[in-house]
Amino acid sequence: MNFRRLITFVLSIAITAFFLWLALAPVDFPKLALTFATADYRFVFAAALAMLWGYLLRAARWQKFLAPTKAISLRRLFPILIVGFTFNNLLPARPGEVARAYWLGQREGISRTLCLATVIVERVMDGLTLIGFLLLALASFERLGLDLPPLAEAIAVAMAALFGVALIGLIFLLVRESLARALLKKFTRFLPPRFAARIEKMLGSFVTGLHTFKSARDIAVIAFFSIAIWTLESATYFFMLIAFGAITDAPVRAVASVMTMVMINFGVMIPAAPGGLGPYEAAGIFALGALRVNETIAASIALGTHGIQYLMVTALGLFFIWREGMRLATTDEDATSDA
Repeated sequence: MNFRRLITFVLSIAITAFFLWLALAPVDFPKLALTFATADYRFVFAAALAMLWGYLLRAARWQKFLAPTKAISLRRLFPILIVGFTFNNLLPARPGEVARAYWLGQREGISRTLCLATVIVERVMDGLTLIGFLLLALASFERLGLDLPPLAEAIAVAMAALFGVALIGLIFLLVRESLARALLKKFTRFLPPRFAARIEKMLGSFVTGLHTFKSARDIAVIAFFSIAIWTLESATYFFMLIAFGAITDAPVRAVASVMTMVMINFGVMIPAAPGGLGPYEAAGIFALGALRVNETIAASIALGTHGIQYLMVTALGLFFIWREGMRLATTDEDATSDA
C-alpha cells in the first residue's frame, strides 16, 4: 500500500469512526437487539426485493445512455454495474464508478472515457432526481403538520447548486462541443503533442458519451427510469419502517421514507470507509429523528437497510467477479487509461 492510499485509508476510517459515534452514541443497544428480534421480516424481504429491482432499472438506464454508441444487453450490463457497487462496498474512496467504466470498455471494446462519461451523467441525473424528491418531501411537511428541518432545506440548496453546476457543464459540452474543443486546445498547446492529442481524444470520447441527450424521447425515457429507480429505493425504506414498527400513519411514513432515502444518499457522498459506513447511519438517524422516530428504532432501520444493501450487492458482485475471472482491484493506470 503506497503512502497516498495509506493516508486515504486512515482518513476514511477516522471519518467513519466519527460518524458512527455521532449516530450510535444515543442508541440503547439492548433495545436495538430487541428491535431486530421483533422485526417483521416479511417486510424486510419486500425491502430487499424493491432494492434489487432498483439495481435492475439502473442497468436498463445505463443501457439507454450507451445506446448511441453500442447496443449492450442487460445480461451483460447488470453484472458490471453490480461489480461497480461491490467495489464501493469493499474499497475506500468509492472506486466502483471508474472500475465499472474500465471493465465495460474492456469487455465491449469501446472507449473507457466514453463509459466514464455515461457514469458521470448517471450521477448528475441521480442528484437532480434526489433534489426533486427532497423538495417534494419538504413541501409535504407543512401539509402534514410536521416541523420542517432547517438542515434539510440547507442541504437541498447546497445540492441543487452542486448538481446544477454539473448539469450546466455537461450541457455546455454537448451543445457547444466545438467551443469546448477550442478552449481545451488553448490549454493543451503548452503540453507535449502526445499528451495533448490524448487529452483531446478523451474529451471527444467523453462528449460522445453524452449523445443520449440529443434525443428528446431518450431524455424522457431516462427521466422515467431515474424517477422509477428512486421510487423503488423509497419503497425500500417504506417497507423497513413497517418492518420495525415506526410511523403508523401511511402518508407520514411515505414522506419519512423519501426524506431518509435522500439524506442517506447525500450522506454517503462524504468520503468514508468502504460502503459509506458511518455517514449512512448518521444521515438515516438524522432524517428519521426529524420525524420524531426514536433513536434506537431509527438506528435499527438505518443499520438494517445498510446491511441489506451491503450483503446483497457484495454477494452478487463477488459471484460475478468469480464467474468472469475479474480482478478485485485495478491499477490506477488501468482505471484511467482510454481504449
